[in-house]
Order: sequence, then C-alpha cells, then structure tokens
Amino acid sequence: MTLKWLSSYAPVDEEFDNVSLLLHGDGTNGSTTIVDSSSRFKAVTVVGDAQISTAQSKFGGSSIAFDGSGDELTSQSSSENNFGTDDWTIEFWILSTQTTRVDPFGWNYSYQNPGWASLILNLNGSSMSWYENVNQRINATNTGWNNGSWNHVAITRSGNSVRMFLNGTQVGLTYTTSFSYGANPSGFIVGNVSDKTGGQGPLDGYIDDLRITKGVARYTSNFTPPTAPFPDLSPSGRVTIEDNSLDVDARQYIINVEEQDGQPLESGVRTAINDFVVGCKSDGIWNAIKSSCILAGARTLDGALVPLVGGAPTPNNFVSGDYDRETGIKGNTSNKSIDTNYAIPSGDQNNVHGAVWCSEVMSPLGNILFGNSDGAGLGAYPSNANAYVLACNTSGANTVSSTNIGNATGIISISRTSSANYSYKISTISGTLSVTSVAPLAASVRVLSGVGANAYNSNARVAFYSFGESLDLAKLDTRVSNLMTAIGAAIP
Repeated sequence: MTLKWLSSYAPVDEEFDNVSLLLHGDGTNGSTTIVDSSSRFKAVTVVGDAQISTAQSKFGGSSIAFDGSGDELTSQSSSENNFGTDDWTIEFWILSTQTTRVDPFGWNYSYQNPGWASLILNLNGSSMSWYENVNQRINATNTGWNNGSWNHVAITRSGNSVRMFLNGTQVGLTYTTSFSYGANPSGFIVGNVSDKTGGQGPLDGYIDDLRITKGVARYTSNFTPPTAPFPDLSPSGRVTIEDNSLDVDARQYIINVEEQDGQPLESGVRTAINDFVVGCKSDGIWNAIKSSCILAGARTLDGALVPLVGGAPTPNNFVSGDYDRETGIKGNTSNKSIDTNYAIPSGDQNNVHGAVWCSEVMSPLGNILFGNSDGAGLGAYPSNANAYVLACNTSGANTVSSTNIGNATGIISISRTSSANYSYKISTISGTLSVTSVAPLAASVRVLSGVGANAYNSNARVAFYSFGESLDLAKLDTRVSNLMTAIGAAIP
C-alpha cells in the first residue's frame, strides 16, 4: 500500500494512541483556554494567571506562561493517569530564568498520599531531582541546564528502571523501582507542584509541548531532542492512495484539503465527504457539477476554499474568523464575496444550475446569495421575509412567494432544462417558473454577492456551493443535507 503523505504534513506518532496528555500551548496571546491535543481530549483547568503567551515559544509561536505566583494547570481526572507499574514517558520544553527551586510537574495529590511523584528542578546549581512518594530517588548536579533558554526535560520508566534526561542526555543514575505510580489518581499538575508537596517552587517561566505517554518508555538512552512539535496523529489516521474504501475523486479532494490545512481531517469528516461524492455519482448528478466547494469540514479557511470540482475560487476580504467548520463562511454587506471563476458556457443556455447551502440567514433581506449580473442572468436573493427573487438565464428576475421563505436555511437552488421554464428548490419549497431563457452572461458567478455596481453583498453564511449543468435539485438537496449533518456530527 502506497501512502500519500506530503512533507508539509505534521509527522505521525507511532505511539499516539498511548498519549494521555498533549499540551502544545498554542493559541491567542492571553487566552486561558489550554487544549489537550491527545486523542483523549482531557479538560485542563487553569489556576491563577496561567495563560497562553506569544512572548516565548519553542514551537508554534506561543507557549504556556506561569508568573511564579499561584499559577498552575490541572488535568481532568482519568484512569489513564494511573500508571501502576507500566512503562511511561513524561517530557516537555521549559524556559525559566529562576535560580531557585522549581517544581514544574507531578501528580495532583495531597502531600504523602500513595502514588505521589514529582519532578523537581532545583535551578540553583543546575540540579534536577525525581521524587517518588516524598523520597528523592534521582538527583543530578551540574546537569548543563541552560538558564534563560529552552530545555527539553524527559523522565521515563522502562520496566523497573527510571531515567531522567536533560536536552537528550541522561542525567543522574538510573533508579530501579517496583513502585506503583498513581493509585486513585485525580490528575496531573503543571507549573506549581509545590502547592501539593509543601515545598517552594512555583514556576516563573514557560512550558511548551508537554506530552505524557502511558505504556511506552520513549527514551532509554541518550537521544536527539525533538526538532518539531509533537505530532497529533497516529499512522492509522493517514490517507492512502490505494485505499479502495475511498472514491478516487473524494480521496484526491481530501488530500488537497489536508495539504492546505497542514493536518488531517477527522475520519468522520472524510467519510462524510466520500459518502457525498459517491452519493452524487449514484444519483447521476456528479457530472453536472462543474464548479463546487464544500465550505465546511476543513480545519482552516484555506482548506475550505479548496475546490471539490472545477478551478479554485477567489475569496475577497475574508479572514479566518469568518469561517466556522460546521456552518461555513459568513459574508458581510459591503465587500466580502467568493468569485467562483466559473462562467456559464455559451452553449448551456438551457442546461444550467446554481445552488448554495445557506446555514445562516441574512439581515437585512434583499442582498444576493449568488449571481453573475446586476439582477439578471443567474442569481438568487430573498427580497423580503416571504419572497425570493430568482433568475436563471433570463432577461429579468422572477419572484417566488411563500410564508417565511425569505428566512429559509438549507438549499437555495435553481436549474434549467428547457427554454420555456426552470425549476427551483428553496429549503422545503420547490416548483417551476415559466420564463423564456436568454443567452448566458459571460461574467463568472459570485457567492454572497452579485456582479457589477449593484453587487448587494450578503451577510448570510453558506457552507456549500455548486454551479454547472442542469440537475435534479431534490437529489442535490438530500446529498448536501446529509453531508452537513455528518460533518457536524464528526467535528468534536
């Protein structure tokens, strides 16, 4: 089996399924939301002024800052915190200018309770110690600690051997133990173990990329410290070129999105995309789709703008905050729109469709969801709370009225197969309009906007668009509805 694994992706961790806590320290400066990136998704509680800081980082542009006065993190209680006599690895990057004792990590216990253990860094003299149930078991002096710089610290247990490493070099002697770590655990504590041990050593500094692995001693001899952030992915999460469970078009789209995101999609999101493509092909509507984006599911705005079919769109004035993975991209009433770069071919006067999936209605009503002209050609917008104005290769607009139709969410779509009429589907409302077709306009279709002087940008939120040849709107509606439901269920 040949793997499609691009160099721009984060590497995989062969032991990721054994990672019980992974704190990258990534986020917005000043944020107190500390995310566990392991597959366990443990809640992390912030105490004091501990927060994300962009002042220092080893990787990713930020780290977790502690000010030396009551700051700490505690992890959610879990049986995974009970190591017993299993192998394990605790490791993190730490930066501090302190010359006094620092206790940056341990189990969250009251002093002398069974299973208590702590790493104590005594920076006065560059010593490091590992304590086991109040007893010092490993002590190392003249360790080569780089005060004021980033240091990689690791403690491992392999069988009955506990070792301590600084910047990849073992410090202190190997300690032999039969001790069971973590009876009735409540959680780990980071930054201020002294609160629990009765000692003096809250951290005034930064921690980045803290990882705890249960069941694996990653280091048993000297090693090269990590040169990149710890991976968030196990090998089982990789997309494979020869994976016959994925449709070829869905697989290539997923690979393209993940390359833009720089990380993989959840398996459930991949399945939702694959089911959509396979379903469209089964329904006989896939080949009619000539320009389309799934504006949801991807981890980033750039990933969301990867085309499912056709050429890449041109986004205008969007920022990452305009994108939500479950509900799509939100416009505004002034300058935000998506140019699909798709113009209806001149030969498709009576063979055309246009559709968007609207997940959030606009206010005020009257602005355009999609269009390629100043009110003629191809377009759709709610004129008021009870009416939609539609055009499909026509010289003028046509109105469809129904109670609350202007506030509809879901599919907003039109399709023409005849010179005399065209069909529409607006949420649960469907029907036919009798109007003669005209030659298609040359301008490319825009989403969340029209074209020209009267663009009337919309501040609605859309999660999908499709343009191309005529198709069965009811079938497209079902497929997109299922896609959005599945994406929403797959995103944590």
